[in-house]
Amino acid sequence: MSVFEFVLALTSVISGLALAHMLTGVVGLLRNAQRVRFSLVHALWMWSAFSTTIGNWAADWSLRTVTEWPAWMLLLIIASKIAQYVFCVFVTPDLPTEGKIDLVAFHASERRGYFGAVFAFTAVALVFNIAFGAAEAYAHWLRDSAITLIAIAVTLLAFFVRAYWAQLLAAAVFAALGSYFLLAAASLGAA
Repeated sequence: MSVFEFVLALTSVISGLALAHMLTGVVGLLRNAQRVRFSLVHALWMWSAFSTTIGNWAADWSLRTVTEWPAWMLLLIIASKIAQYVFCVFVTPDLPTEGKIDLVAFHASERRGYFGAVFAFTAVALVFNIAFGAAEAYAHWLRDSAITLIAIAVTLLAFFVRAYWAQLLAAAVFAALGSYFLLAAASLGAA
């Protein structure tokens, strides 16, 4: 087993746990659909967490040419996966056994928690992109840093501006960025 395979196995477990948590939450919402008050804003943040988790996992394939993994590289990639996991957990609501599941109210009351997780995730991602780019280990660091800076900006907008337009705009832009990154990273993996 190469060092890359060892690192990818560890980070895949963390990403897998994040996805499993989200998918369990989504299945719970679907099973209880009659009790759910839908929120487009929350759904877009859920999609953002899902798409960026898959996109980051796929982007890791581009690191396969890295032969030496100093401690800072290993710790940074693990920190990025942990931050991604926290984002996925915070955006996924706990489901009460009875009563209404109001995703509009969930977003209103819990948004700062998952925006904090998003901010931590994007901050770690930015450091990751710049550090791995400087080490010539990640060719797409500039593109991904630009995406990350836009993601940070819209997350800060949603954190500080409660108005619905700001919440929807931020969620839609982040979801679009996550979708683009997912498609770009998946395309990179095929190369």
